[in-house]
Amino acid sequence: MTSNIAVIPARGGSKGLPRKNVKLLAGKPLIAYTIEHAIASGVCDEVIVTTEDDEIAEISKKYGAKVPFQRPAELADDVTPPEPVIKHALLEFEKISKKTFDIVVYLQATDLFRSPQMITDCVNRLKNDPDIDTVFSAYKTHKHFWTEKDDGNYERLTELTYEARQSRGKKTTYREDQGIASAFRATLLKEQNRRVGDKVAIISNEDFRTSIDIHNEFDFWLAETVFTKWSENEKNSYKVLDDDLNFLGKDLQSWSQSIRNGYIRSYVIFALHETGVFDLLRKNKNLSINEIAKKCNLNPTLLNGVMNFIYHADQIIVKENDKFSLTEKGQQWLFTDPVLAMSFGAVGAYSCILTELVPSLKNEKKYGQDFIRKGEFIAKGSYHTGRANYSWVLDKMKEYGIKKIADLGCGSADVIINFCKIDPNLSGVGIDISTKALEEADSRVKKNNLSDRIKLSQGDLYKPETFSESVKDVDAFNAIMVMHEFLRDGEVSVINMFKSMKKQFKGKYFFLGEFDCLEDEEYQKTKYPDRIHYLFYQHMIHPLTNQGLTTKEGWLNIFKKAGIEVVEMNDKLNFRLVQFILKF
Repeated sequence: MTSNIAVIPARGGSKGLPRKNVKLLAGKPLIAYTIEHAIASGVCDEVIVTTEDDEIAEISKKYGAKVPFQRPAELADDVTPPEPVIKHALLEFEKISKKTFDIVVYLQATDLFRSPQMITDCVNRLKNDPDIDTVFSAYKTHKHFWTEKDDGNYERLTELTYEARQSRGKKTTYREDQGIASAFRATLLKEQNRRVGDKVAIISNEDFRTSIDIHNEFDFWLAETVFTKWSENEKNSYKVLDDDLNFLGKDLQSWSQSIRNGYIRSYVIFALHETGVFDLLRKNKNLSINEIAKKCNLNPTLLNGVMNFIYHADQIIVKENDKFSLTEKGQQWLFTDPVLAMSFGAVGAYSCILTELVPSLKNEKKYGQDFIRKGEFIAKGSYHTGRANYSWVLDKMKEYGIKKIADLGCGSADVIINFCKIDPNLSGVGIDISTKALEEADSRVKKNNLSDRIKLSQGDLYKPETFSESVKDVDAFNAIMVMHEFLRDGEVSVINMFKSMKKQFKGKYFFLGEFDCLEDEEYQKTKYPDRIHYLFYQHMIHPLTNQGLTTKEGWLNIFKKAGIEVVEMNDKLNFRLVQFILKF
């Protein structure tokens, strides 16, 4: 299991702005913000501050960081580069804690305008791609950079030829912002005394605020002004129709608009994902309607209406000279797990539940007979719901020596494909009862050139004795958000299923991930302030589709009755998932 440490250097002897690290910004010491960002990211197992200053140390501890040692004076000079400071902190803390860290997160206290997600993205990118040495945040800019040569002349540092800003885009310039968020492999620092390896990945942003690095009084004033005023201005910019709709009342107005906007936006985003438009624009810029329609095999007239709608309605598409591209926001947001889980899971798979809700309530139609969820989207939605937790599963598979897995209810094979891409030593079998799902899975396996490592097999979990020969030599089974489907037939049926699998695969491991559906109002209010999406699944979808849900304790009780050993459990994962490691 990988272990990550965040290192925040903070000297007490800053000259440009004395005592800047503890200076109050909007009522809080400057260093506190960076500590809170590191903790909130959820990917830093340890957060330490390296300093020679007692006041900085005390304040850092107050806000949740560890300060286990004092930085040597020779490493607290204003000309000391970051590498020896970070290396000293890493090696000293490893010695004190008796831990070894795989990834180092480097953050500067003077870089205020980051989000915890930036840190999360850096670490996850590094964990999921073994070929990458370093990941850092960088500001995407259209500016040109020049340097003075030895002969007194100047030359452009980039290969960009001069053209109008609106026309640029073939090559993009990025300004490195490692202090905002960066992650690199610990071995890189230990063995080569550097943070930037040979293969780098960039987490791009276009937020001008990340350029504010606090070194003097003006920087501090600017940062505090932007920090305190930005959210207020941002809120004001979204005030629409106040005069025309004032008679409704602002609360009713806001509520009614959120209903309309959410309903329309979710369907349009799903449609453009499913038709391949967003994927095409992710890889290509400045495409006309006809070009998009031809490549995606779509009706150009209808597509034109949809694209112009989303261009005017949202900030994810830009249009110049009747050609469309994704904005930086579109590039970053559209392909995140929450958006994809919403598109494929909530809209793609379960939209029929809502469109048929009236006749269902009237007993005019019945789920499973007159209409049914779209199974091809279930696996896609579940994959993106659970993906944030897969690194833990993969780490544990390595720890337990798992070389071959059987993925139960594999759907379109997204999980097993990504597992095998991340771990080159892993192979497996995808098992599903749906022939349609297996056809989609087969095409995806071939597309990813994994046919030699991934086999597919039709199988019924109620009849594990009928599984194909390719399953018999697996080391473990994997099922993410699958087993609750069988609770529709009652708890006894699931217990008997586990007993049958134990009989057929004695000694094998089972990695099982399921929701903990305990009613917890405080958790809901904290984790899901609007709660609509959460409540949609918990209270509506599963009863209306005749599925079962239970709690963590409910699953533990099922395992006990089935006589299955619980080797390990992790209930600290995202989306209220609980991951069990069982042994038959």
